[in-house]
Amino acid sequence: MTKSAVVSSKGQITLPKELRSRHHLEEGETVLILETKEGVLIRHGRQTLRGLLKGRVNVGKAERELRALQKEWLL
Repeated sequence: MTKSAVVSSKGQITLPKELRSRHHLEEGETVLILETKEGVLIRHGRQTLRGLLKGRVNVGKAERELRALQKEWLL
């Protein structure tokens, strides 16, 4: 996929929403900017997976579904 962005007078770019969504980049998160032989690479700055699913998984619902499956398999 190729996307383009315009560099502002302050040297800022806006990543397209589709890319931010696909790579789980939220407002305020850090990205790494690496210089390569081919040009500039923007990479997610997350060093750990901790908190990645926060707010994305309904833990209560998952627990209820697991209990229901356990009961089903015990019968």
